[in-house]
Amino acid sequence: MVGDAAIAGLERPGVGAPVVLLHGWGARADTFTALLVRLRTPRPVWAPDLPGFGESPLGAGGWTTAAYAALVRRWVEEAGWDRVSLLGHSYGGGVAVRVAAGPGAPVDRLCLCDAAGLRLSPAADVRRSRLAYRRRRRLGRLVPPRWRGRLEARWRERYGSTDYRAAGPLRPTLVDAVNEDLAPVARTVSVPTLLLWGAQDQDLPVATAAARYRELIAGSELVVLERSGHFPFLDEPQRCAAIVDAFVDARL
Repeated sequence: MVGDAAIAGLERPGVGAPVVLLHGWGARADTFTALLVRLRTPRPVWAPDLPGFGESPLGAGGWTTAAYAALVRRWVEEAGWDRVSLLGHSYGGGVAVRVAAGPGAPVDRLCLCDAAGLRLSPAADVRRSRLAYRRRRRLGRLVPPRWRGRLEARWRERYGSTDYRAAGPLRPTLVDAVNEDLAPVARTVSVPTLLLWGAQDQDLPVATAAARYRELIAGSELVVLERSGHFPFLDEPQRCAAIVDAFVDARL
């Protein structure tokens, strides 16, 4: 139990400032199991299920990356930790950027793993789908109002992404995430930052997403795992764990 919310997840005891792992969209804490069991850092490791994911209830809702980041900061404060090392994957990377941003952030080291949060040019198939949806919406203006809502709901289901269709009550959170750009926030990150990326990530490619974060976060280091896609800690768990160990224990 943290604050007024029951938070599920994975925990491993240790000594010193904890390492906190934030999962991506549609995932949960146990996505990190292969990484957690291979980490050799003596520090405690905690991977929470963010509210609305895994076993943590959604609660009152209204979640955004800013709201999740505020909650993580509150967890850190309530646990009595001065600092944590933070690893954020995909959507959790955007949350982690917000937690680590600005002066006085309760973060000593930040690892962004195939992190989302930046407004990038979408892939060709995504552009085509969005264009088709916009065209249908324009045609929908010619439809009588009593039928328009039903048609638009059908088009959203047809042309929306898999994540969008599965988001349920978190759909507004996903829409907010897709439309936000954390570039101004990322520029204020001043803690040591590692960008850990899969070379074969098709969702957030190294050449665009990782390169942009490297431009934005002064002094950040990029490590690319050649045999990994969007989930390096699943594709190359042993190597990924060794890199994270070296970073959080200041050996990288």
